[in-house]
Amino acid sequence: MAETEMMLMRRGHRIEGEAQDCRSQRYHQDEDSSEDSAGDSSSDEEDTESLTSEASEMSENKGTRRSRRSKVTAATSEDLEASSESYFRAHSGGVVTSDHTLSRLAKPKMDQKELDTILRTAENSNNDEKENLYVEHTRLFHKWMVQLSNGFNLLLYGLGSKRHLMESFRSKHLLDFHHIVINGFFPSLAIRQILSAISEDVLESKVTARGQQEQLELIKSELEKKNEPVFIILHNIDGPILRVTKNQNLLSSLAQISCVHMIASIDHINAPLIWDQGRFCCFNWLWYDVTSYQDYTEETSYENSLLVRQSGALTLSSINHVLKSVPPNVQGVFNILVEAQLEHKDDISYSGMTFQDLYQRCREAFYVSSDLTLRAQLTEFKDHKLLTFKKGIDGAELLSIPVESSTLQEFKQEDM
Repeated sequence: MAETEMMLMRRGHRIEGEAQDCRSQRYHQDEDSSEDSAGDSSSDEEDTESLTSEASEMSENKGTRRSRRSKVTAATSEDLEASSESYFRAHSGGVVTSDHTLSRLAKPKMDQKELDTILRTAENSNNDEKENLYVEHTRLFHKWMVQLSNGFNLLLYGLGSKRHLMESFRSKHLLDFHHIVINGFFPSLAIRQILSAISEDVLESKVTARGQQEQLELIKSELEKKNEPVFIILHNIDGPILRVTKNQNLLSSLAQISCVHMIASIDHINAPLIWDQGRFCCFNWLWYDVTSYQDYTEETSYENSLLVRQSGALTLSSINHVLKSVPPNVQGVFNILVEAQLEHKDDISYSGMTFQDLYQRCREAFYVSSDLTLRAQLTEFKDHKLLTFKKGIDGAELLSIPVESSTLQEFKQEDM
């Protein structure tokens, strides 16, 4: 019994010792873990502080960069303003132009006759080459006749005047047919003249109509009844008067008539732009390049030249051209107006001849038989801007020619 108790006591002491050892080990482990946690927290605080410092440094760097950029931008804008100001300051002076003008020439300007004489006597270069081109184009005449008879119309283009070539074609192939020649470059040309020429020269009758469209319909019906070919030679269909849309519509309608055949020329670089698709189809053109390098002598005779002294020569040529296209009795009416205006050329208060006075003098000269006939004849000159109508103080109708007296005097001398 005593031995058993002793063994139990020793085992109890051993168990208590082991328990104390376990407690001490746990205590030491807890202290180590607390120290480690304290170290970890301190390291985290250090990392946070370092990140905060880096962020502040980056923000400071960005601010520095922005300030530098703003300084550079401001400097650049200032430089641009300075350079632009210096540029406009340098070019703000007066524009320097040459003083070599026509007025400095020994003979700065001449009259129209002198200019025409100089142009005629001037030497032409490459005459042989021009002649070869002309001969080459004349070989197309028979082909043109075949194409015209098959319902096509011809449009001639190219550098140089085509007037001589078209006149040659007319004289060689069209003399046996009804044909009319139209100078589209004439500045006072009216579409009504073209329709009247067809009525009088081809139909040999005066078609009376209220408007141009009605007159065109009457001409169309009469031509279809006769069923004879009519050739229209139209120099410069792109002329300043004919290029108007209304006139082009009438010409395209005229070209659609089965017995009408048209040969036209163009010289303006933008001439095809005057036709839309509808009018272009109505004309049914065949295009031919007939470059001739010939001078535009006739086509430019009505244009103002810088070398010509403006003394009424252009107006005088217009008057002569219009009078050649009217009957003798209409020419007589115009001469009465010219004489009346020259009689009062020194009278400042003279505003024109009254219609009644003109009618009375025309009746005495047997130019007209009624006032309606006289008005119809005066419309020809009004359309060409060679006559103006206005009301007087007493309500009377006054007629005057808007041309200088010196030009009218020159016209009378030529007429005599």
